[in-house]
Amino acid sequence: MHATDALANELHGLTVPALLRRRAAQRRHHLALSAPSHSGHRDRLSYVQLVIRMEAMARSLHARGLRAGDRVALLLANTAAREGVLTALGCWALGAAVAPLNVRAADEELAHALQLVMPSMVVTTVESAARVAALHPAARCLLLDAAEDSADRWPDPQHSFDAPLPDLPAPRAEDLSCLLFTSGTTARAKAVMHCHRSQLFAGLAVGGGVGLAAEDTYQGAWPIFTSSVLNMACMAAWVHGAGVVLEENTLDNAGRLRLIETEGTSVYHGVTAPLHFMIDEYARGGYDLSRVRRLGYGGAVMPAEVIDKFSRHLPWVDQLHIWGMTETGPAGTYLPPWYLPRKAGCIGRPMPGCAVRVVDDEGRPVATGEVGEIVFAGPSAALGYLHNEEATAQAFVDGWVRTGDMGRLDDEGHLHFVDRKKDIINRGGLKIASAAVEEVLYRCPGVAEAAVVAVPHPGLGEDIAACVVPRAGTTLDLTALRAACARHLADYQVPRRWHVLAALPKNPMGKVLKRELRDAVLQLQPAELPPISSPTPGHSS
Repeated sequence: MHATDALANELHGLTVPALLRRRAAQRRHHLALSAPSHSGHRDRLSYVQLVIRMEAMARSLHARGLRAGDRVALLLANTAAREGVLTALGCWALGAAVAPLNVRAADEELAHALQLVMPSMVVTTVESAARVAALHPAARCLLLDAAEDSADRWPDPQHSFDAPLPDLPAPRAEDLSCLLFTSGTTARAKAVMHCHRSQLFAGLAVGGGVGLAAEDTYQGAWPIFTSSVLNMACMAAWVHGAGVVLEENTLDNAGRLRLIETEGTSVYHGVTAPLHFMIDEYARGGYDLSRVRRLGYGGAVMPAEVIDKFSRHLPWVDQLHIWGMTETGPAGTYLPPWYLPRKAGCIGRPMPGCAVRVVDDEGRPVATGEVGEIVFAGPSAALGYLHNEEATAQAFVDGWVRTGDMGRLDDEGHLHFVDRKKDIINRGGLKIASAAVEEVLYRCPGVAEAAVVAVPHPGLGEDIAACVVPRAGTTLDLTALRAACARHLADYQVPRRWHVLAALPKNPMGKVLKRELRDAVLQLQPAELPPISSPTPGHSS
């Protein structure tokens, strides 16, 4: 039996707490979790210690009135990742659900999330509690930094008395366990519903795609309020018996590299854009990454030039690309190292236990090489959106998740990401993938970051605006950038509007907020460039 099949059989019918109890019996003293604490230290817990903390957390939350079916919100930065993960484990042991919320959200968005989730408790800090009280007065806050004798103090399971859990019905694999908000890059965030089963199978798929083994230590820059911590990082590590290392949100690239050293990290996983700067810091010297064997990245296509840079500086490290989204687990596809650099820009094949297709607007598979919407199926898929039947019906169709990502399958069966469906620019009837233009711009000297968005055009409907961020100490020649686009792209794909920006708006995962960027571009005067010598045939600007 294949190892992945054996793991899938093991996961059948399990909940997250049941899996951890099994791992504690198998891998008692192996690292399960390394996470920063609100108190300022880093807690490193073995599997046995993690289970002890989980059960102590469950006892304390039950004593404070938490019951099966209730919801607990986490409003915490990654500097309190330890407290966030332990709270989630305590909730799951009781049959309650946890909802990590974005600490950087605007008041309107946070109020929307609280109203949607309706948590019976919010785990947060004294500073944030006043904000919660103003936005959602019904919520009770458990505070990490309340006075020791306060009834509102978060109950640290490290100091809990060892006593059995209450005699309660065990949670089931199908029970709601996690409410994870979409990134909100194009619209108001929705709460994605996951159960124990989908969480564990997300871990099976991602860990299998990344290539985790029991002796690995898996680290990454994952904000705790995204699907990447609870559903991806923790589940991938625990399903495969590995250890997971969560980073403080306050770490710079140097601190991140030092943490890789001290934790003996063997698999590192990050978002494409920040990794550009991390490898630049490594190139300055003074860091020992000799124990890293594999580097995974996702969130956007990694430019071939950056893949080559990693290969030059870390020749012993395998690279692979990961694609997924909150609704899919975030399981999805992976491109194994042996396809690079030949398949650079490709997002690969389905992860273990997953299936993907490329379909047209009616859901029919398109021919090889044709662009369509990527759809996903597998046991890691979410249950739907909380209190949003219309959006659920649109996205979850006949067992498939309609992702809103556009892609194509090549003649080897590998999936290529083209763009978000909403980021395809329609210029006079000609469809342009912003990602294709961005890939060219990233090749140009002096360009640190690039993003392309659609802007209104009176005759063509939409036109292309290119936004570029120069590297420190560099002045960009926009005429040269436009010429580079003209050499590598069709004439109608060359941006006509150019903006040099100090930074691109991003969400905490490092993904560019295209909606905000479009709004900002419309308020800016574009740079003046000489006229294009050969205009697009059949169109006028």
